Amino acid sequence: MKIYISLFLFFLIASNSSESLAFYSKIESHLIKSEDSIKYYSKRKQYKQAILHAKVFLENSYNNHDSSKIAKANFHLGYNYRKMDSLEKAYFHYNNSFSVYLKLGDSSSAGKKLLSMANIQKALGDFTGCKETAIEGLTYLENSSEYNSIIGLYHIISVALKEEGSYKKALSWNEKAVLLSDSKKIKNRSSVIYKNSRANILAKQSKYQESLLILSYLLKDSIVLNNKTEHARILTNLGRIKWLQNKGNNESESELLKGLHIRKEINSVSGLISSNIHLAKYYLQDNPKQALTFAQEALDNAKKIKNPVSILEALDLIVPLKTKLNIGLTEEANLYSKTHNKLTQIRQKIRSIYATTKYDNDKLTNDNLILKAEKAEKERINTLMWMVLFSIITFSSFFIYRKNHQKKRAAIESEYKAEIRMGKKVHDELGNDIFYLMTQIQNNPKLLFDNKGFVLLEGLDKVYQKARDITKKYTPIKTDENFGDELMTMLNSYGNNHIKVITKELETSFWSVFSRNQKLELFWIVRELMTNMRKYSKASFVGITFTKVQNQLELNYTDNGVGFTNNPTNWGTGLKSVETRIKNLNGNFSFDSAPDKGVAVKIKFPV
Repeated sequence: MKIYISLFLFFLIASNSSESLAFYSKIESHLIKSEDSIKYYSKRKQYKQAILHAKVFLENSYNNHDSSKIAKANFHLGYNYRKMDSLEKAYFHYNNSFSVYLKLGDSSSAGKKLLSMANIQKALGDFTGCKETAIEGLTYLENSSEYNSIIGLYHIISVALKEEGSYKKALSWNEKAVLLSDSKKIKNRSSVIYKNSRANILAKQSKYQESLLILSYLLKDSIVLNNKTEHARILTNLGRIKWLQNKGNNESESELLKGLHIRKEINSVSGLISSNIHLAKYYLQDNPKQALTFAQEALDNAKKIKNPVSILEALDLIVPLKTKLNIGLTEEANLYSKTHNKLTQIRQKIRSIYATTKYDNDKLTNDNLILKAEKAEKERINTLMWMVLFSIITFSSFFIYRKNHQKKRAAIESEYKAEIRMGKKVHDELGNDIFYLMTQIQNNPKLLFDNKGFVLLEGLDKVYQKARDITKKYTPIKTDENFGDELMTMLNSYGNNHIKVITKELETSFWSVFSRNQKLELFWIVRELMTNMRKYSKASFVGITFTKVQNQLELNYTDNGVGFTNNPTNWGTGLKSVETRIKNLNGNFSFDSAPDKGVAVKIKFPV
């Protein structure tokens, strides 16, 4: 009897198998096309799966021409990429979502996306950029009831101003965040973060007692006590600020280590980076070896999340510590240069993404305003006025056309002259070098095979270096807001496998007070120093920094090359050119060098 029942069930299942498969297929298809599957995987921290479903959701939304769902799909992609620390991709999709919401007239959702974008810029250390994005976000949200998002934007502006050194303004924006949070009775983890940020700003102003009172109060807060992430954050800041107030405070070390222990418990990678950085600074003077251990831990964790800002912050401690302890720096120098270049590229790409969207939106708004103005003009202005207007437009167009034509012609002539000069330079210098190499090979063909052609390769390398120097010399120098990037690119171009160039990127605002002439002269001075180093010094390490002290720029250059006799009468044309340019800037300088002792140059000029 059992056999018959089993056979009956088997045939029943077999007869309905095609219908069952179709049924489950429909369910699966529905899940892929809906947001439910994305949210399902996001909540379980399965971000790769969430991204795959979000991409399908986005494709289906495009096929159905559903703008609202396109905006949502892009938001989900941005959110999940952010969770995976893919900041560039996250920003791209948040920006797409922002753009669609703006076109739909949903200013509230558009403002929220700008908050997400500003947070990414903050994470990348682009404080000028994140401040601009946050201020833009407030224009869409400030009169709305989206209080959490508004407070978040206030907080980002406050943090950016703190990092820029504008502590009074930072406190003002932080107060807006705290007051709005208290007035709307928003009692959550974010409200703790805003008050913690206030304590950090006060500490920057050396108001340590006020700062410690806030942190001590927060340490008793139920939200902090029930949240290990916030508990560790407050403990770490409490220890750090007690140490800033009094380097001999015995409680500082204990609280810093407690914060580290909690972060290890919950495996908070970003938190571990912060704790290790603060502990490295704590031990920096008295116990360099211990400081180096913590700094190395910070670097290892920063590498895990591939955060270039945290990597550079850790390297800023490791490099001087290893130098002090006489430990080799080759690996760190390579990593510093590679990470610095990567961070610059990401920041530039992100700014470019938002700038393009903002331009398109502004242009659309301006076009609409122009159309309305033209319609009003048609109702008020008679035929005679239109004729006058037409005449003015015609004359203006002709004038602009003529001016532009003259500019183009002048630019072409300038380029032509530059090409002639470059051609002559190539003929005179490179032609002679190449002819010399050819003659050597003709007279002694064995050079091609001796030492694997080392002599030939060395000669070709010199020709290549000359060619690159000629190209750089005749390339126009950007003196606009991109001057800082132009200067950094030029400095990094002198580095290679044998020469490590260490410098630090500065905010765009750093160069805003400099005139075009000062930028040009400074660029040529730096290039002369680097060219002189490349030609003669045989250096393997070069450090160069730029700082503003009151109303003066201070440039410090050092290398570990062969040096030279510090006698101006023996200087070549390059160093004499540097001297002349410094005098043109009403500046002063000092050269410190001796044979086999490297070179140290300090230059100052008023800004």
